[in-house]
Amino acid sequence: MSRNKIKSTDQKSLNQDVSWSQTLSLLLKLVYELDKSYFLIMIGSALAQAANNILTIFIPRIVIDGISAGWPWQRFVQVILLIIAAKYLLKQLAAWFKRKDEVHQALLQERVPIYFAAKVMRMDYSRLEDTEVLDLKERALFPLTNYGALLQLFQHSVVLLTSVITLAGVITILINFSGLLTLVLFVLAVIGLVLLGNFLKVMQRVQQEIVPINRRYSYYSNTAVLPDFQKEFRIYDMSSLLMKKVNSYTEGIADWLHKVYVSQANAETGQSLTTALSRFATFAYAAGRVFTSSLGAQISIGEFTLIIGAAENFATSLREAVSSIMMVAQNISHLVPFASFMLMKERGVDSGELAADELDSISFENLSFSYPNSDRVILKDISFTIRRGERISIVGLNNAGKSTIVKLICRLFEPDSGRILWNGIDIREYDYDSYLEQLSCVFQDFMIFPFTIRDNVDPAGKSSESALWEILDEVSIGADVRALPEQVDTYMDKSLYEEATDMSGGQKQKLAIARSIRKGADLVILDEPTAALDPLAESEVYEHFNELVRERTAIFISHRMSSSKFCDKILLLDGGKIVAFESHENLMRGDNLYRQLFETQAANYRK
Repeated sequence: MSRNKIKSTDQKSLNQDVSWSQTLSLLLKLVYELDKSYFLIMIGSALAQAANNILTIFIPRIVIDGISAGWPWQRFVQVILLIIAAKYLLKQLAAWFKRKDEVHQALLQERVPIYFAAKVMRMDYSRLEDTEVLDLKERALFPLTNYGALLQLFQHSVVLLTSVITLAGVITILINFSGLLTLVLFVLAVIGLVLLGNFLKVMQRVQQEIVPINRRYSYYSNTAVLPDFQKEFRIYDMSSLLMKKVNSYTEGIADWLHKVYVSQANAETGQSLTTALSRFATFAYAAGRVFTSSLGAQISIGEFTLIIGAAENFATSLREAVSSIMMVAQNISHLVPFASFMLMKERGVDSGELAADELDSISFENLSFSYPNSDRVILKDISFTIRRGERISIVGLNNAGKSTIVKLICRLFEPDSGRILWNGIDIREYDYDSYLEQLSCVFQDFMIFPFTIRDNVDPAGKSSESALWEILDEVSIGADVRALPEQVDTYMDKSLYEEATDMSGGQKQKLAIARSIRKGADLVILDEPTAALDPLAESEVYEHFNELVRERTAIFISHRMSSSKFCDKILLLDGGKIVAFESHENLMRGDNLYRQLFETQAANYRK
């Protein structure tokens, strides 16, 4: 996916949506970027359908006037054949454009979520942990996935274009006979449209009312079939509670449908009345023109049918045009959050021009940090330095800021104050991508993707077959992979691939560690790397830890104090501050939090 060409804006408030004009402009640019030929297809489809509509109006006049004029049968057959040929060609052309339109709509429907995902991946990680941004992201996706708003926007746009072109044709026909009749038909059509507009307003209001109910209903109904919840449903007999929740929202949906149907019935009754009046006026005028000259020059029966056909199409086309405008506007309003999200500023981290060299030291200098929309200070004026080749264990209680240090090093967040120095230079002065090339991480919430084992461990495809197996053996998963029929070419998601494997959490953890080691970065960060492993497997990883990181610098975070024994120093955090930065041996000689944690955990293991 190419980089987004749509200009981003940094909104002051995420709760303040962008305007409709901005939304429409963004959607037009987006469609043009994703499918440049789609606008031509829309126009072609509308022209073909409108031409067919207008030709249909003229057919009765041509046939009747031909009969009245006493055409010879040869000419009559020729005209009929020409009409049939023209209708056939227009029908085929309209059908061809319609098929093209449906195909391109389906492609756009698939491409837009991918485009949206690419936007998410280009945004600052810090923004994706902001609750306001997460809420906007959900509101942006909801009309795409639940309403099909984008697809409806395309469909109603084609109907709108068709209606406008047809209207231009029938108005020309009607004005040629009587401007007054055209005005009367227009006024009656507007009255009918006002009634339709009132109905659509009611629809829009009740749709807003149903959104939270529908969202909860969808959540509970989807939860009922998700495999993740099935064990609890059975063990704790939660199915009756779930059904009670679903039924409560079903009653709300029933009330919503009642309001819709009542409003719809009122609108349809009013529209039927205006339609009847329009037809009466049209037939009265046309008949008067046929039988008398008081309303103008007398017309033929063929022209009578032309007026009737044009009048019927006028009301229908005007109603479809206005209805389409309303539906287009409604879908644009649904897509305003989507536009708001797409126009958000993307990567806001500073990117310098320096190329990051191999690590000699990394330092935190008087650094403080709080998460977005939070008053709690996570790190308070901390300073420390890690030298090349050192193994550092970061230890502390939950929420002490251990993982936050990792996120700051990885530039997923920016400090509120202070600096992080790489070889004595602020990391913001380095080229962003060049800097990240020096880092390799295994996070607590690591991901194994539904690719092959080879692609998961070596995404860039830079390792040879022998090097790949060497890495898998080093993390003690090589034997497990060799036992698989496709070995490293085995897929990792059974829900997508029948021949895939379903590894345990510990095995997946080893693959994540293998991926980290394979990158060959200068600084290796392991944030709870053994959380999913049993004690024996954990011990095995510890024993090979020095071999795994080789001569590189490593930062290791774990709740298990035994990991610290393999490290050169322990960075002890308490209350957002560094209370110690010493070796395991030195810390065990004093009376401190680290010793308390270590001895408590060791006592539990002895039990």
